[in-house]
Amino acid sequence: MSVEAKPTGPKQMNLAPAPDPRGNPAYPEPVLGNPVSTLMESGVGNCFPGLEFDVRQLDVRFFPGLVFEFLGVTPAGPDGTQGARLVYSDPAGDPIIADHFTADGPQWITDLKKQFAGPEGSALGDGTWYLHFVEQDGKRIMMYDYALYQNAAGLTPYEGETVWWIIRLIEPDKPLTIALTQRAADGSPSGVPVVLTGRRRQFLNDEGMIDPVYHPGELTSSMCSPWTHDFRDCACHYWASNHPDVVLGEVDDPQQQLDNRTDENDAAQAVTFIDWMRRRHEPLKDVSAQTTLPKARPDRYDPYEINLHWQQLDFVLQGQEAEATPPVPQMLKLIKYETLEKMVADLSEKLAGMELTLAMEYLYAYFSLREPDEVTAEEETKWPGLREDLHAARQLILSVALSEMTHLRWVNQTLWLIHKAYPRLGPYKPCLTAAKTISEPDPATPDIEKTRDRRLCRATQVVLQGFVDVERPDGPLDTEYVNLVGLLRESKEPFPEGLYQLAVRIDSDGMQHYQKFRDVMRFLAPYAEQEALYLRPIKEGNATSPEVKPALDQIRTALDGLAEAYAIEAELGDMPKANAKIKEARDAMHRLNDIALGLARKNIGVPFFAVFE
Repeated sequence: MSVEAKPTGPKQMNLAPAPDPRGNPAYPEPVLGNPVSTLMESGVGNCFPGLEFDVRQLDVRFFPGLVFEFLGVTPAGPDGTQGARLVYSDPAGDPIIADHFTADGPQWITDLKKQFAGPEGSALGDGTWYLHFVEQDGKRIMMYDYALYQNAAGLTPYEGETVWWIIRLIEPDKPLTIALTQRAADGSPSGVPVVLTGRRRQFLNDEGMIDPVYHPGELTSSMCSPWTHDFRDCACHYWASNHPDVVLGEVDDPQQQLDNRTDENDAAQAVTFIDWMRRRHEPLKDVSAQTTLPKARPDRYDPYEINLHWQQLDFVLQGQEAEATPPVPQMLKLIKYETLEKMVADLSEKLAGMELTLAMEYLYAYFSLREPDEVTAEEETKWPGLREDLHAARQLILSVALSEMTHLRWVNQTLWLIHKAYPRLGPYKPCLTAAKTISEPDPATPDIEKTRDRRLCRATQVVLQGFVDVERPDGPLDTEYVNLVGLLRESKEPFPEGLYQLAVRIDSDGMQHYQKFRDVMRFLAPYAEQEALYLRPIKEGNATSPEVKPALDQIRTALDGLAEAYAIEAELGDMPKANAKIKEARDAMHRLNDIALGLARKNIGVPFFAVFE
């Protein structure tokens, strides 16, 4: 089985028009695909490079228009085929070259395009070619080991791993010359080399996305096999992004089970984490996962078993095992904004402010929770899971608050790109004012949107339920971004590159926020009758108080820094200068965190919204 087929992600469904039972025109059928957390920038490979994909596969396309393979990565002796072999020349399939227009692109691409169209490019279509040398800044490195001269007529090529290391040292944004040659049977160069000049490929574009030249599965095509041994023997620390450690059993809805509590056993099963690698037979099927690896190993499939029973490892959707694809909730019909002006007004006057308001509400709830080290020995004895539950709840709420700040940046980025593309909209202005009201569904009439005033409240079960309702899929906030996605996907307007991806990311994150707040409610539910176990009795501080004023000053500093950074990036595109301002904002937020924690220990809450009054 290939790496892409590992049975730990959701099964894919075809995206095709389907009749709407409500009588609306055909609408896209929703897809149960991989969540945002499986994107490469979210993976464990950021900490352990090479575990998410084979980094050598990036360099097979290090030179635009050419595709190489590295032979002899594990030294097997000189046989004339080591080094970097040209798999094929494909300038027409490389966006750098194919999408280039002479009038508006770099000169080096124009020159390289001519080289591929001339005798040099034609020669590469016949025979087998190898990388002969690379040259940059006047330094030429030949791809041969001169210490291993076989005879006066022959040279021994470097192994593929050595050639790859040399290629890794090539700098981007500098002229680069490479030569390719054919070889004699002993590996020594023969014939006339083909020389090309260009630049090293940059693997990420300006939006931080992988260059589209890489085909699906290409970056993982050379990874280890069989994957089942990796899943059996690699600890969760190395497979955290796609190897579940513990999971919930298959029940209809864990939260609904808890709410109804019609069957105590089912309710317990809904929140009992079980070992995903366990042997699938009684009584191990639904027994709580062991707390240490030595305890868990005896009840897990051994290496021989995992090769026989890998198909018994269930798919995992949102942390829950599923033997088959569950029914998909009906997706809301995409309702596009009527005009570009209406979309811009909605983003700037409503959505940006709502993201900031929610971030501040979540931060206040975060600071209202006790810190784990405040739990006394007596409380720990009576409530043995309290410390861990506090730690988990605080971490989840803080992660959602930070995500909302990321959304605030993305909404602003969407706005400045649109303003730049359409001058008729006027100049872009940073949107960093908290909204006074929040849209949320009415439980009694779900189809009717209502609004509430912004508020700062402690993280009680009622308040957390309000957060769940705000982030609920198909709720007012989610629907706003569905409309944005619909416009960017279906409009014939030539929107700037990357806007659609930004909208999808924001829309996708909403589901994670919803699930995280449900998890927080579940963690803290056992203490709901004794809120003092997990909640501080904080109250909003006086904005003019000498104790509170430093916190508000840091909020203003952070917002001012972000406003300057966004304006610089939008108007000048000066990233170093913009990043310096963003760093100032981050430093202010770190200072705010320290001040707010100190105030919370005195039961004083930061009146976040005072900076806008």
